[in-house]
Formats: sequence, C-alpha cells, structure tokens
Amino acid sequence: MGEHGSVGQVVRRLLEPAGLADPYSIYQEIRDAADTGTPTGRFLFRYPDVRAALYDPMLSSDRVSAILRPLPDSVLGEVDLLERTLRDIVVFHDPPDHRRLRALLTRAFTPRMVEQTRPLIERETDRLLGGLDTAGGAVDLHGGLTYPLPATVVAAMLGIPAADRAAFQSWALDIVLVVGSGTLTPELARRANASMARMRELMARLVEQRRREPGPDLLSAMITASEDGERLSLDELYANALFLMTAGHETATNMLSNAILTLLRHPDQLRLLGERPELLDSAIEECIRYEGPVQIAARIAVRDQEIRGVSVRAGQPLILLIGAANRDPGVFGDPDRFDITRADGPHVGFAQGAHYCLGAALARAEMRAVLPRLFARYPAARLAEAPVEWQPTLDFRGPTRLLVQPRRAAASTAPELRR
Repeated sequence: MGEHGSVGQVVRRLLEPAGLADPYSIYQEIRDAADTGTPTGRFLFRYPDVRAALYDPMLSSDRVSAILRPLPDSVLGEVDLLERTLRDIVVFHDPPDHRRLRALLTRAFTPRMVEQTRPLIERETDRLLGGLDTAGGAVDLHGGLTYPLPATVVAAMLGIPAADRAAFQSWALDIVLVVGSGTLTPELARRANASMARMRELMARLVEQRRREPGPDLLSAMITASEDGERLSLDELYANALFLMTAGHETATNMLSNAILTLLRHPDQLRLLGERPELLDSAIEECIRYEGPVQIAARIAVRDQEIRGVSVRAGQPLILLIGAANRDPGVFGDPDRFDITRADGPHVGFAQGAHYCLGAALARAEMRAVLPRLFARYPAARLAEAPVEWQPTLDFRGPTRLLVQPRRAAASTAPELRR
C-alpha cells in the first residue's frame, strides 16, 4: 500500500470519487500489502478475522465518542441531543445493556410483524411501479421506487402518520451522514442536533397517543414490551424508533438500489434469474455479498491487545471492512465475479453475533417483492447513466440516483422473472 498505509489516508481515498465508485480495488491493495508483510493499519479485511471480531467480547460497540471525536469541545457542548440520541441506540451498546435493549426490541420487532407487513410491501411496490413516469424515457428507480418504498414500509410498521414520514426520512439521513461521514463536521453535527430536537417533539406526541390508544404498530409494541420487568425509557424509545427508521429505510434503500444496479450490470445473471426464478433467494444473498449496503463496521478495543495480528491500544477503533470480507478469495471462489448460483457460504453483510441485523428478515422480504415485480414489468431495462454517483459515506454504500431505461422486450429475448 506504500504511502496509502495509514488509516486516515485509506479513509480519505475511500471517500474520493474513485474510492466511492470502486472501494474493492482499495480493499485489494490492503490485501496485497498484507501478503507482502506490509503493515496495513487497524484494518481487518479477511473474512475469518472480520467474523471473529464481530463476536469478540473484547471489542466494544460503544463508539459514540469516536464518532464525535473530530468535534471541538465548544461544538460538543452544543450537540448534547445528538450525543444522547446516539448513546441510546441499541447498536452502540455492549452487554449487559445491549442484551436488555435488544431483547425489548426483539419482543416488538417479531417475525410475525414482518410477515404481516408482506402484503403492504407488495402493494406499495406495485403502486410505485405503476406511478413511474416513463414518458420521458429514463426513470430514476432510486427516487421513484427504492427510496420511498422502505421508508413507507417502516413508517407504517412504526405507526408514523403519513404527514410526518418525510421528516423522519430526513432525520434518518442525518444519522447516516453523522455515522458514515468519516470525519464529522461542526455543521453536520449542529444540523443533526436540530433534527434530534424536532424528532423528540414529534415522538413525544406519538408516544403519548399510543399510551392512550395502543395500536397494532411497532411503536405501541415498543412501549409495552417488557423483559424481566424492564421497559424502554422515553429516550430509548425515541432513539431506537429513529434507529429502526434509519436501518429500515436508508440501509434497505441502498440494498435495493445496489441489487438492481448489480443485476443490470450483469445481464447474463439477470437473464438466468428470469429463466430460473427459484434462484431468487440465492440472488438476493449474492447481491448483498457482492455490493452490500454496509461496507464498514467499527469496534473499540477495551484494552491494549493484539487482535488477528493487529495491535491496538485501549480506546482505539478497529475497522472491520465488511465489503472486503465478503470478497475474500480465501472463502469465496473468484470473489469479484457476480454469480447468483454461488454456494460458497454465508456473507457478513448483515453482521454476525449479538449485533446481527435486527431487520434482516424485513430487508429480504422487500427484495423478494421488488426484484420480481420490477423485472417482470421491465424485462429489458438497462442502465441509462454511467458512471453512477455514490452516496459520500464510508459505512453505507448506495447510489444517489439510479437512472434506468425501462424498456420492454419480447419474452424470447428477456424471460420474465416470475414470482
């Protein structure tokens, strides 16, 4: 890696246009450097190492201080609501607090609730596809389908009124930018803090309504959920409702957009999926492995230690390159090849261990609804714009728009992808 060996230099390169377009080449440089014995900084990038780190109790998920560290002390004093909100989100907790929060959220976010949401996902997908304006040729599937769909679904699950959903989308994006910006700026922190103040005002009203009149929604379930006599505090309710909106909206949007983009870039695999619709679940997993919506996770060393050959001091972050692990040639044969028949084993796109993605089942349900319906309607769709512009964040990967020519074609040239 030469002059690109430090953590800061690699982070800067990943945030440059070339790095956003193709982080995998940078991951490969790190891999090549390690093979020659060159130090690669505090990065874990091999699949076994990343997977082991996700289970390691000596690595902390309490990384709020690391996220806020770039801010001057004078600014930190101005963004207390942002800090409080981050500190109450389940993914930034370690046991035993994490077990308590996770158990309470799991009692609310049940498989049954996800299954009950499936008809809504399908109806909303059909509605959005039917509303695409194709008169002008190219359409933005990100803006017209993959961005509004997850937001509508998770907002409906939470019971957020339609009039308030755009605000929640905006607040969720603020959290994504704060966590994934690489280096948090005072301007972004102040904006997010103001968003948290507005979020708390709205949530206070919604929680009071649900306490008076509980409904079948997720927010009501979060309010009433208990574990060994414990309940979520008001701050925990606010923060984790926003977290579910963030994970259920921003991450799912990127997952859907990335999957569509990847299939359109690999027409042979899209054609195969049309011929063999039973490969849909395999294709979904391969999309997440190949072009995952979450590329990086960070953990904090709880003491001075050596982890998988990397020396870290107490309080230092260790950077887990999820995207690199999912393309580890030691685990995945020909890892840079997109192959919907792949059977190499599980990816780590939804993490592993205690922090395994709470919404993985919902994300897969959305993929199962969107991909067949989209490509059945537009079996000869093709990309209308190159290069693609990517969201400027380290942790979260997805295009800012996805322009597609939604052409139709005869079934003989583009078999329909049946459900």
